[in-house]
Amino acid sequence: MKLNTLLAGVAFAIAATASAVSASAATNLVQNGSFETGDFTDWTQFGNTGFTGVTSGCFDAGCPTDGSDLAYFGPVGSTGGITQNLGNFTSFFDVFFDLSNNSGNFFLADLGGTQLLLNPPNEGVTHYEFHHVAAGANAALTFTTRNDPAYYTLDNVSVVAVPEPAAWALMLTGFLGAGVALRSQRRAATATA
Repeated sequence: MKLNTLLAGVAFAIAATASAVSASAATNLVQNGSFETGDFTDWTQFGNTGFTGVTSGCFDAGCPTDGSDLAYFGPVGSTGGITQNLGNFTSFFDVFFDLSNNSGNFFLADLGGTQLLLNPPNEGVTHYEFHHVAAGANAALTFTTRNDPAYYTLDNVSVVAVPEPAAWALMLTGFLGAGVALRSQRRAATATA
């Protein structure tokens, strides 16, 4: 195999891998994560849905961080919330959302049974990021709330799939193999010269 052919193959593999990784990182699996439909389209509400909805502009302690709408949650006396199934595949995920808490009683963010955030402190809009969260098939993103005295606001929700460690290990093994092949190619060329 000629050195130029090998180098072209390695360059192509690197470019294809980088393209696949960046494409998967750019795809938000959450539908209507900024609630720009003006309602809970693509989400399923559960439990106590009183004092819960979607509105334009600022509400209570929160203002929209993406677009003009946000969701607010203020169920009294019991919990309620929203959930969305992200699809039928197993992966690791990065989860992002913006939340404000004005004297809340209970808040839980959960992805496929993995607790992301429980009862955050009372503060204005805060951006939360959770990286490399494991979730099984049919993973659902769920926000459960109770806020007797005031409201939580939620906006800019996104979940992106990230390559699993095994995929990175396989990719690195491929690059190592290409390096070994390149080195043996150089040795063979030196020996014949």
